[in-house]
Amino acid sequence: MSLTTIHCPKCNSKDHKFHTSYIVGSGEKREIRHCQNCGRYFSETKNTPLEGLRRPLSFIILVLNALNEGMSINAACRTCGTTKKSINRWLERLGGLKEVLLLYSTRA
Repeated sequence: MSLTTIHCPKCNSKDHKFHTSYIVGSGEKREIRHCQNCGRYFSETKNTPLEGLRRPLSFIILVLNALNEGMSINAACRTCGTTKKSINRWLERLGGLKEVLLLYSTRA
């Protein structure tokens, strides 16, 4: 499930194809795309709010849902085994995707 439209980071083209895949540290599978216009290879999360996230999106959604249900940040850190810095970074980066993440969490 794609949360955002994938564009080539060099030429901004939507004309790209699957090249290969890789596994990130969290065990999730990500794709390497090949731009048909400029020939650049790039990750599907390049230039998106998901770029560089090390935790699975499902885990992040779990933590953010706990916060929305009234759990404090300190309690979420203790319960989920993460840090305040990580949670604040997720809130900053993913705040604009609230509606999309809500849809994702109901389908996952």
